[in-house]
Amino acid sequence: MRNVILVTLLLGSLAAGCQDGGVTGTSQPGSTSSSLNAIGSPAIAQTSKSSTQSEAPQSLAQAQQTCDITAFVIDKDPKGVNVRSGAGESQKVIGNLPTTTIGVIVDITGSKGNWVQISKAESPDKVEFQGTGWVHSQLLGTSTRGYGTQGVSVYKSANTQSSVMGRIPPATGVKLLGCSQSWALVEHEGLKGWIEPEAQCGNPLSTCP
Repeated sequence: MRNVILVTLLLGSLAAGCQDGGVTGTSQPGSTSSSLNAIGSPAIAQTSKSSTQSEAPQSLAQAQQTCDITAFVIDKDPKGVNVRSGAGESQKVIGNLPTTTIGVIVDITGSKGNWVQISKAESPDKVEFQGTGWVHSQLLGTSTRGYGTQGVSVYKSANTQSSVMGRIPPATGVKLLGCSQSWALVEHEGLKGWIEPEAQCGNPLSTCP
């Protein structure tokens, strides 16, 4: 009888131990959830920061923007930069801009998605293109002014009231992503955002004083 009682007590203790383990097991996800909630805000903030840099390019894809900026060819493909009849790879090629000539300056009149509309392209020697055409924006670039300062401000949106996302050093070449009015959407070392007209220099042969 004593043995039966001991076995019963032992089984009861094991059962209680399993129940404790179950509670511990279910409490761990709960505590993990609490931990995730505790760090959730920073995680969301980081995502928000990343989306901030890509938000502007996404907004450009919705509709065509009117622009009034200059840029220059930065592509190195010896075949040149194709000028197309519309904003897309499937559109007809209606011109070609040289990449072996330094200082091919482009007048930009519009932007849609990853494409910019041009009205004229001119090298130091001649007019390379005249008319209305479309070029992939990232084949073009501009440079920053901000001489004698810590650099030019990069804004979240195309206005000086929006938040500053970072700075680009003076006299630095940047890749063009798009434009709106006289603002340029650019990328430099992973930083994407808008630079104001006064911060741009669309002539690679000049410092644009």
